Amino acid sequence: YKDEDLEIFQMLKEIYERIGYLCYIVSAMENKGIAQIQNLIKGKTTLFSGQSGVGKSSLINCVYPDLELKTKILSDYTGKGQHTTTFAEMFELDADTKIIDSPGIKTLSYNHLEVQDVAHNFREFFQASSECKFDNCVHRNEPKCAVKEKIESGEISELRYQNYLQIIEEIEDQNYWERNTAY
Repeated sequence: YKDEDLEIFQMLKEIYERIGYLCYIVSAMENKGIAQIQNLIKGKTTLFSGQSGVGKSSLINCVYPDLELKTKILSDYTGKGQHTTTFAEMFELDADTKIIDSPGIKTLSYNHLEVQDVAHNFREFFQASSECKFDNCVHRNEPKCAVKEKIESGEISELRYQNYLQIIEEIEDQNYWERNTAY
């Protein structure tokens, strides 16, 4: 990793660990962080999920080389993954440890989701929302919004808030016809 990559990782790690997520820097190509992943998933059932071509199967092969999962390089044409893994498959590594390799995600769709659903799934927003003036606050323009107050004070990440706004905008755009079509 370059210095700027490590700086971005540190910034994101601070944001996500503050809200309860564990963050590790790993590399299947350089065999870095593999022991951490092995210890983390020991005795659990773990799903490897992410965009197509990010190296889920390659990472699993580093963690458990005996599996010898099929991998491909990124497409020369698109620079994206080639859907080597075409269905989710669970591997039992020992009596207590299982891993699930899943197909890559090309795009996310938010059909049938409401803005409030997203607000509830940003854990720090959900926690702070009990202090909002309105029960149905979606943390955009409502007065006395505890989430926006915590963003201003630095307790909640501005980056997370921008991601949240982007997702709810996509939901509103994607579901526009569903909401505005009379049956």
